[in-house]
Amino acid sequence: MSFVANGISTPSNIIISNGTFFPVIFLDEIRSDVRIGGDVTDIRLRQIVREEMIDVNRLLSKLVMTADTLADLAKSHVDDKPDTEVLYFSAVANGVAAKVIEKYPAYDSTNSGAKKSELMECTSEDYRRNKHWAIQQLLGENHTVVELI
Repeated sequence: MSFVANGISTPSNIIISNGTFFPVIFLDEIRSDVRIGGDVTDIRLRQIVREEMIDVNRLLSKLVMTADTLADLAKSHVDDKPDTEVLYFSAVANGVAAKVIEKYPAYDSTNSGAKKSELMECTSEDYRRNKHWAIQQLLGENHTVVELI
């Protein structure tokens, strides 16, 4: 007898609270946004999301003293959401995607599997870059800092 996992997950409806300043995160929204299949359990994904929320909250800590909520700092709304919450979700989701790729590498050890793993590593860096760009936008900073030596 053999077992083949299809990676399909059922909705969990898990909401991760985040204090009074930062918005809550819906686990299913993260799973859908960065295409994380059911092979990563809700319990494991929830822990990764918590870790990313802590990291993003830490990186944005200087904003906490400037308003009551992150939404109060919004300059516009996108899809009826404050732009600050869209960027916050992007930062968390991209950080989660990078960690999932690193924690769950391809099990295929053939030549094609090695190439796939290299592509995933590159994608992990892309996700990490996108996370930091979202954070920089929230902080009002530029994406690139160039300094003459």
